Amino acid sequence: MKHTVQTLLVSALLLATLGSCSSRQQNDEQKETATMNTELKPFDVQKDFADNGFTFFTKNLILCCGDSTESNAMTIGWGGIGNYLGHDRPAVTVYVAPARYTYEFMERHPRFTIMEFDDPNIWQFLGKRSGREFSDTASADAKADALGLHVAYTENGTPYYEEASLVIECETMTAWHQTEKDFRSDTPRQWYDGFEAGIHTVYIGEVLGAWKR
Repeated sequence: MKHTVQTLLVSALLLATLGSCSSRQQNDEQKETATMNTELKPFDVQKDFADNGFTFFTKNLILCCGDSTESNAMTIGWGGIGNYLGHDRPAVTVYVAPARYTYEFMERHPRFTIMEFDDPNIWQFLGKRSGREFSDTASADAKADALGLHVAYTENGTPYYEEASLVIECETMTAWHQTEKDFRSDTPRQWYDGFEAGIHTVYIGEVLGAWKR
């Protein structure tokens, strides 16, 4: 009888241990699956870009420019996506006013990223706070630090934020600084009337790579 009880106890302990290991294994597998599902994966913008090009830039996207020593990001509401200098050369057009802190980075660095985020707090913060407020810190991207975002870099060294749900990397091909002489209708004249940040500079970037979750 004594041996039977001991055997039963050992069996129960073994079953409990196996159950615990199985539960831990399932949890680990679930965590691994969740990690895999949240990874940014490359895609071909010319084949697999599903957004409407006419509304894509109304989604409060983030423009980031710089390198591993410095970077800055801002919220943008204008832009264009399509092709430039050939049907097989996908391109993105962005506009940055000269008074914006990011403008200095766009003028100094050859590449930039466009990012989309699910959290509205990110684009709201980046749209209201200038990087100049944090320029006296030692951080390469203090605005990202303030939001708890993690800066990562493409193979070309272009900065982006790991928390983004979509990243498009571009290399600037051409840029021009608009003036009032370039306006062909009253629409831009009326829009810029009283706009203190200055007339936007237009940047056209060739798409080097794109990633999404």
